[in-house]
Amino acid sequence: MKQLAGDRIRIEGRVFALALSPQDYVQRFGSPARAKAEILKQWAAAAREPGGERINTDLMASRPFPYPASLSILAGVKAAEQQGGFLAHGTYFEHAQEAHLIQCRNVGDREVLLDLAQDLALDLGQFEADLVSGACDRAVAAEAQAARARGIQSTPTVVFADRWALAGAVPVENYLALLKDLVTGQDPRDTAATAQQASSLRRPYRVGPS
Repeated sequence: MKQLAGDRIRIEGRVFALALSPQDYVQRFGSPARAKAEILKQWAAAAREPGGERINTDLMASRPFPYPASLSILAGVKAAEQQGGFLAHGTYFEHAQEAHLIQCRNVGDREVLLDLAQDLALDLGQFEADLVSGACDRAVAAEAQAARARGIQSTPTVVFADRWALAGAVPVENYLALLKDLVTGQDPRDTAATAQQASSLRRPYRVGPS
């Protein structure tokens, strides 16, 4: 957990697994090979966007292992969070994403997860114990279930004030506008219609109680 602007803005990190296990990929795509090919198409599209130039889909395609499911890497994120809170959560996630998308390592392999933890000077004994205990797996599953119960279906999704959400690739201006609305007591539904933004930009939607 990280606090910004005194106690007015607080950020909490949650994980959301699009596919908890390899079986989820098979169920959705038909086979591990097809799953890898289809997911790499999505990453290839991301690589063409500003900031995505380092994503190496050709190298990922050449790797012999199936496309890693989400559970292992997100369990690593939760294990890092156990030691360093929100900061370690975010740092480990970013480090693992680089290992996955740029170095194209098998982040579904526990030894790779331990290597990443070592890179960040985490306590390896505690990190591995947390993974082996199954507590991190359960935390990942619980957070995914809680997100889906609120209608969240994609990543990234950022929820504001436990009520409003922005999902997908959203310009930073959208986040700032929504934060301004909430800090000043404005209803995002009112300002969204008059904001000086292209109509194609993502709009906030309600996820919490009315």
